[in-house]
Parts: sequence; structure tokens; C-alpha cells
Amino acid sequence: MFDKNTKKLVRVPAASTLDSSQDLPSWVYAKPEPMAHAATPQVSADNPADLLTRSEVARYLRVSDRTVSRLIRKGQLPASRIGRAVRIRQSDLLEMLNGQSSISASLGACRE
Repeated sequence: MFDKNTKKLVRVPAASTLDSSQDLPSWVYAKPEPMAHAATPQVSADNPADLLTRSEVARYLRVSDRTVSRLIRKGQLPASRIGRAVRIRQSDLLEMLNGQSSISASLGACRE
């Protein structure tokens, strides 16, 4: 449809589009509250990015999934079960690695 005065194309809204703000709930139009600590990112202990799967841990350690399962079963690596999935916190993995002593002294007695 063209506007008679300016000869420009004018879009006419379809009948199915929303004409007023009364059709949507008020929370849709609410403005978000400003963050109190916007300069410092908040890292919570329950950050989902901190959770790793068994295969991700295995790739990180360069071992098999069965080895990771064995470490979890022995209690050497803390893990949580969420439904049927097993998740390991990255911080727990790093603590386990930092807590283990070096095995280079015992490797001297091994024969290849």
C-alpha cells in the first residue's frame, strides 16, 4: 500500500500481529535491574561450566574412560551423579592432580 502524499510504501500490520501491549504480560516490558557488581564477574561454586563429563576428564588426563571410572569408584576423584550422568568439578580434578605425589622415584625400579 502506498501513502498518497509521499508515494512511499507503507507497511500495514497483519491482523495476527499484536497491536497493543495488553496482549502480553507486563513482565515482558519490564526493564532488567542493573547489576550491583557489574565490574567484577561473579563465579559461583555451582558454575555449570565447571562441571566435566567422564570423557572430558579422560581426554584432559589422556587416559581411558574406564580409568576415570576406576578413580571415581576408588574415591580418588570426587564426582556427582545427576540422574544417570556422572559429573566431575574441574576444581576437584585440579585438586586431585595437585595432591598426588610424583611417581618418578618409583619409575626408576620399573623395567620397560
